[in-house]
Amino acid sequence: MKYLVIIFLVSCSYILRGQEKENSRLTVAGKPFLMLGAQLRTDFFLQLENKTPEELEPYFELASRLNITVLQVPVSWRDVEPEKGVYSGRLPETYIRYCEKYGMKLELLWFGSYMCGFSVEGYIPDYVRKDTVSFPRLRHRFNGWLGEHFFLAPDSPQLVERESRALEALMATVKNYNGIHGGNTVTGIQVQNEPDMLATRHNALHGLSPDELWPALIRMLDKLGRVVKASGYPAYTRVNLTTTYPDYIEKGKAIVATEGIDFVGLDPYENRVDSITRKLEALAAIPGNYAHIAENGGEYENTDILALNALSMGYGYSVFEVVTTSHPFLKEWTHRGVYNPDFSPKPHTRRTADAFGIIRKAWYPFATAAPQNIVVFNADGDEVACARKNTRSATVSWQTDTGGVAFAVELDDGLMVASTRADSMRFPGLAVKKVEKGLYDPAGQWVAKGTGIAGGELNLAPGTVYRIYFTRK
Repeated sequence: MKYLVIIFLVSCSYILRGQEKENSRLTVAGKPFLMLGAQLRTDFFLQLENKTPEELEPYFELASRLNITVLQVPVSWRDVEPEKGVYSGRLPETYIRYCEKYGMKLELLWFGSYMCGFSVEGYIPDYVRKDTVSFPRLRHRFNGWLGEHFFLAPDSPQLVERESRALEALMATVKNYNGIHGGNTVTGIQVQNEPDMLATRHNALHGLSPDELWPALIRMLDKLGRVVKASGYPAYTRVNLTTTYPDYIEKGKAIVATEGIDFVGLDPYENRVDSITRKLEALAAIPGNYAHIAENGGEYENTDILALNALSMGYGYSVFEVVTTSHPFLKEWTHRGVYNPDFSPKPHTRRTADAFGIIRKAWYPFATAAPQNIVVFNADGDEVACARKNTRSATVSWQTDTGGVAFAVELDDGLMVASTRADSMRFPGLAVKKVEKGLYDPAGQWVAKGTGIAGGELNLAPGTVYRIYFTRK
């Protein structure tokens, strides 16, 4: 039976793989977790800009300014196994230390055989790349970013065996570090990166059809995911898929049905709230899946709205990327950073960080509350000045003249509310007894930082999270 680190917590139950599960809620190491993430493409800074791991710390500090809960960072097969049978934990340990220092969890992106469907020299040990007998290829190769691009034949025995050993070494590093330091900083492993592109986008290059490649590709993802499970470290496994072919949800369903992969997410690269919502709902309809946007462009001005909507539905959301490389070789491709290459903000950077900030302070209710108990304001794509919405037991009337975005989450004993700007809220039908300002700590405990003024109207200070205790009139 598959070992799952995801637990599903709301009302409507169903049976999955011999275990009773309920609607999607993510836990890590047995604790609720909110996936509000961003990628940091350290591979580009290391390989294209020739930086050392020690020179990457400012990038981690920059990422922390976005107020994300989890930073997603690649570790390649070549990083872990620089020579055949020689394994190194230097890079993942460095990343764990940086994330601990700046108060973020870490998801490791395993860049093994496939990166955007290509097998890339910069990620794969030389002994694999040079031995085309033991590690057969599909036809075609060319030189691109980070060296030679080619196509390893998926699920070939030697390939799976050698890549599994490297992934075992990575998980041993993570487990050993956690045994010494604790903290469960690493939340999960993304297995490959957009591997579906091998079967769906590069067909004219290697000459094989999707039907010829998908079975072997899914088997390989399953086997690598099982390596993570066998390590004994409590990490989820996931795969990110593109949306450029019609049956991506069906293929996602087949991947989630394996023993090795816990869930799949999508990389839509679009900024329409309604379209993102439909994709998340389709992901949530896959039995056992934790719906999430695995990557979406960090350059979108409405990133705050896209993330807030996804999280209010009980799903996850991650941005690509924190900051782009300045290398001209990838200038046309990597323009998606929330920050500019010189670390200066873009016009929407502050807006994004402010919204992520109030979500992070209220992370525990977002990670555990039923979606019916979360309402968001000014987050449907059309800016409004006022709105009135209902949770299960409360009515919240919100007003702004500053263009803020806001939320209210119903708790067992009251409401959790916040706005990015100086807005106001009223609570018709409720008698407010007490108002506290504060945040949830990493353990999910409410930490009061002061009191607010109880009354018929609550004037919200920008970026402040309030816990409201009330009785019904």
